[in-house]
Amino acid sequence: MPTVELMMTHQRPKTSVVILMLVVLCCCSVNAQPLQVVYFDQYLEKKNSSSAWAFEKFCPVSTSLIARRVLESYGSMFVAHESVNLPPTCVQKGESQVNAFQNKISRTPVDIDGVRIELQSPAAQALQRSLDEATTAGLRISPLDGAIAGGRSYGDTLMIWNSRVFPAMDFWIKRGRLPETARDEIARLELPQKLEKILEWESQGIYFSTDRTRSVLTSTAPPGTSQHLALIAFDVVEFRNPTVRGVLNKNGWFQTIVDDPAHFTYLGFRETELPSRGLLAVFKGGHLYWIPNLLPLPNLTEALDSSTDTPTADEITTAKTRSSKMRAISLHAAPLNQ
Repeated sequence: MPTVELMMTHQRPKTSVVILMLVVLCCCSVNAQPLQVVYFDQYLEKKNSSSAWAFEKFCPVSTSLIARRVLESYGSMFVAHESVNLPPTCVQKGESQVNAFQNKISRTPVDIDGVRIELQSPAAQALQRSLDEATTAGLRISPLDGAIAGGRSYGDTLMIWNSRVFPAMDFWIKRGRLPETARDEIARLELPQKLEKILEWESQGIYFSTDRTRSVLTSTAPPGTSQHLALIAFDVVEFRNPTVRGVLNKNGWFQTIVDDPAHFTYLGFRETELPSRGLLAVFKGGHLYWIPNLLPLPNLTEALDSSTDTPTADEITTAKTRSSKMRAISLHAAPLNQ
């Protein structure tokens, strides 16, 4: 089955991101017919059509400032192979919900040079195959930062999140980009509102990553959203080695978070199958990332205009403000740095 590679370049400040979309051609006749581009949203709806599943219940991307960004950043895992257990929502609410999900998972530990990596069984088996192939080829595949390179608890993700957010806040307060009152403002907010506020600051160039040049979401996931909580993520020391990446790709492990090249996600498919599952290939900084090919952002003001009910002035103002915020903190609307 031949494939055609299409390239589209999106120009952004100081960088360019090359997006490669693989369009599979159907060869059932002499004149092959191209298949329609598959959007991530549509694929998930089709995949879950036999259940009571609803996309907005799973991840309210049309109304939540956070859900859209979380799905853009980490959503690729939701098209993983059927042998993988996946979280019921794109944002798990608190430690109890994460524990309830993790208690249902069949897991298998993988020992790498004395470091115990906890993963879902299918992911562990695929990683072990990768390790065996790497050893045969004289290569190493090592966990980055020890055991937390694999599965994590909710507490792990909260600790890592705080280790990014608070130093970044101090950094920007000292430089006068944030007021001293920012600490108290954040402290009063619940976690979803904290993240919304941070992403709003980042849309103004006040970044919370470890190097202060990128979104905090490229450094760590907010508690309740990490692929590590699903036990199908693994951070690799040797991510720069293209042969190592090839071995992992061959066994269903792919880079899925732009600007986090050490992070691999177990999807369980061949690379050529990923576009038909709603994923888009993005090449950046020498790495190929597979990210959700989401439908365009909704225009809330247009939705009001098309409504049969006449919107009030307050509704129009609220819709415009919300639409503007959603676009400002959208992953693809923000500047990306090499």
